Amino acid sequence: MSVFTQLKQQLSEQRSQLQLAQEWIQLKADVDLLAEESSLLGWLKSQNQHFPHFFFEKRDENQTIATIGAVETFSSLEEAQAFVQSNSLSLVGGIQFEGLCQFVLPRLMLVKNSQKLTAYLTLNISEQAVDFTDIFSNLGTDFFIQNHQILPPQPACTFEQWKANIEQAIIQIKSGDLRKVVLANATQLTFENHISAYDLVEQSREINLGCYHFLWAENAQNAFVGSTPERLYYRKGNQLFTEALAGTVAVSDNPIETEKNAQWLLKDTKNIYENQLVVEDIEAHLNTYVEAFEVHSPEIKRLHNVQHLRRRIEAILKADVLDQDCLRQIHPTAAIAGLPRAKATQFIAKNEPFKRGWYAGTLGIFNLQEAEFCVTLRSAKIEHNQITLYAGAGIVAESESVSEWQEIERKSQALAKLLS
Repeated sequence: MSVFTQLKQQLSEQRSQLQLAQEWIQLKADVDLLAEESSLLGWLKSQNQHFPHFFFEKRDENQTIATIGAVETFSSLEEAQAFVQSNSLSLVGGIQFEGLCQFVLPRLMLVKNSQKLTAYLTLNISEQAVDFTDIFSNLGTDFFIQNHQILPPQPACTFEQWKANIEQAIIQIKSGDLRKVVLANATQLTFENHISAYDLVEQSREINLGCYHFLWAENAQNAFVGSTPERLYYRKGNQLFTEALAGTVAVSDNPIETEKNAQWLLKDTKNIYENQLVVEDIEAHLNTYVEAFEVHSPEIKRLHNVQHLRRRIEAILKADVLDQDCLRQIHPTAAIAGLPRAKATQFIAKNEPFKRGWYAGTLGIFNLQEAEFCVTLRSAKIEHNQITLYAGAGIVAESESVSEWQEIERKSQALAKLLS
């Protein structure tokens, strides 16, 4: 008997015995796991009647979350936070770069770790009998349908436009109007067949190690996916863990050269300055919300094709600080927008020839006890047979257009190479 069938039986038994005595009821079932019998992406892929879909594989912890459906939706942080405070349930979703907020209370949430698979089914007192048996049927396990690109890449920004934007940014930086701005590009690829978001994330999980892997799909045709190395924050009680991830250099096929690049990155003035700006921005925005704030020494975060300069940050939150405060104060960081934050986002809106949407936004999960959100980088938007790849680079006074262009090309390859 599969683990999904076992979960269905447990939840069905609990549902048949249930007497709703409060507004929200959450049924819980769990089963022991064998590694080969629990593909959450395969399960999600088969759920074509229940949306939205949310997939979130954590970077530093052996835990993966997959949800389907929305019993309740929230379009503001205040509404989402108030619900969590009142009901002690978990919400999933996030905030787009431009500020659009989307959180949901999922109908069904599966949480997988190395030993167990746990299901949470949420019901409302106003609902009549809820049939959830189809949720555990027709499980799909087939991945990687062959696809062929039929049109050349269509970048939103040519190199000439990119160079002009960087030159304009440097003028404003040298005048003191900006200290840093993060400029991005979006490249659209068109394929012969429908692109499966689930297949792409599954492939990325195998190659792009040391990352969060995420998927947000509002229907069967459109999804936002990615594999990002960057944490926005993790909260456990009143302990907060965040980071400054800024400064990039290549990873080579030659391990000696890769290590040489890493040592250069740890000493390079331009990249150290860029990273320090992110630290200062986070500290400034959290200053009145924390009891203590500690910044760790610089280290290298090495990925499949690039490596980054990172400083881990720990803080103790004041007693009355909520996740809505953390999200508002930390997002968007100087690593994805710039400094000063308001002027940098204005520059981006004026000069980038596309709307970022979920790119450089944040996705995650939160409840009263803990919260975890990633920064949605190394990401792509999928619409039917088209995919838009995103990548950005931090611009400071010492930036040079060719090297920054090469940086975003390397970053976009994290997903682009999986499509060839």
